[in-house]
Amino acid sequence: MKAKITEKEATEVSLEVTIESDIVDSKLDEIYNRSVQELNLPGFRKGKVPRSFIKARFGEDVFYDDAQEELIKEYLPMALQENEIEPVSEPETEPQEFSQGEDFVFEVSVEVMPEVEVPEYSEIEVEDIDTDEIEDEDVEDKIEELQEENGQLVPKEEEVVESGDYVMVEFNEGRTQQVYVDEDENSSLTQFIGKEVGEEFEFELEGEGEELETTELRVDSIKQLDLPPVDDEFAKDMGYDDLQGLRAKVKTDLFEEREEERVQELGEKILDEIVQETGFEPPQKMLKRVSEGQIQDTISNVGEDRFSDLLEEQGKTREDFQSDIQESASEQIARRVIIKQIAGEEDIELTDEEIEEEIEEEADRQGVNPIKLKNQLKAQDQFDSYKDALLKRKVYDFLIDAVNISTEEGKDE
Repeated sequence: MKAKITEKEATEVSLEVTIESDIVDSKLDEIYNRSVQELNLPGFRKGKVPRSFIKARFGEDVFYDDAQEELIKEYLPMALQENEIEPVSEPETEPQEFSQGEDFVFEVSVEVMPEVEVPEYSEIEVEDIDTDEIEDEDVEDKIEELQEENGQLVPKEEEVVESGDYVMVEFNEGRTQQVYVDEDENSSLTQFIGKEVGEEFEFELEGEGEELETTELRVDSIKQLDLPPVDDEFAKDMGYDDLQGLRAKVKTDLFEEREEERVQELGEKILDEIVQETGFEPPQKMLKRVSEGQIQDTISNVGEDRFSDLLEEQGKTREDFQSDIQESASEQIARRVIIKQIAGEEDIELTDEEIEEEIEEEADRQGVNPIKLKNQLKAQDQFDSYKDALLKRKVYDFLIDAVNISTEEGKDE
């Protein structure tokens, strides 16, 4: 096989692939031997039909289409690999003349990502992200969250619903459901406030159409959250020596969370600057396919009529909607490509030990077994995405160290 690039543009490459005649003849023999075993013609035993008879009966080119298809399928990946081409979409092929005893030539057109030249990191300057100090109030708010997480629901003595109560609701068909009631003015559940145990009332639904504006509900029971006192015993139940130790750990965790947010936001800021500097633009055909696919998915989920209504509500045309999708997809693709390129150029990799360490830390934060978390990520096809996120974090760490970070005072890190 011979493969040569005949045309190369920023996002598209054309190849000419030549497969030698002996390989062509061998493929035709292979297909004949395979096909003759399935032929059942009068006057011939199965598997013994002469090739000359098959050609006379079905035509000289009886096996040509199958041979072309199989040769392209077999040799196209080799041709792309030989020329170090990574397609971002299904290659388009155009076979030339095909005949037994002759070389087989086919042309290939593939979409590729444009080459990116990352600018010198020392020339990039971005302003640092401000992070607030951890105040005592922040620590107490977090401890209050822990207190609520460790509270227990108990029956409420007063039989009137108030904000903060948990209400067991009975629907008119007998189904029950527990809901949390608060004073959020945007929540329809405020309708429960003031209702008594056993009381039935018409509950106003939201966005359900004219025929289902209300439904009949009954307050079956009311519970409230019984909170444990925040003291040394509470801290010990959480795995700490005393309340002071719990507060210290909460403060450390909050600091790490804010630093993680700073790194994420600052890394994205630097990456956006690099994307802008490179002028990276993904292949337009690729973006068109992505947008058309997302539109079809949306229509499949909500229906054509509802999709039209959504466009009208947003004051957009179908073309506007497609353009928005393409713009968003372009940004996401640009980030992924440049992260991958920086990781490759700077030899930034994730070791198995680093992955396991990160999983253990995440499992500790969630209070689950590390093995269970890892298996869960794999079962939900999220393990690769999880590793990509870890690699992105390492790239962000590298970029933050490599570029110029300016502060409000005008000093560089």
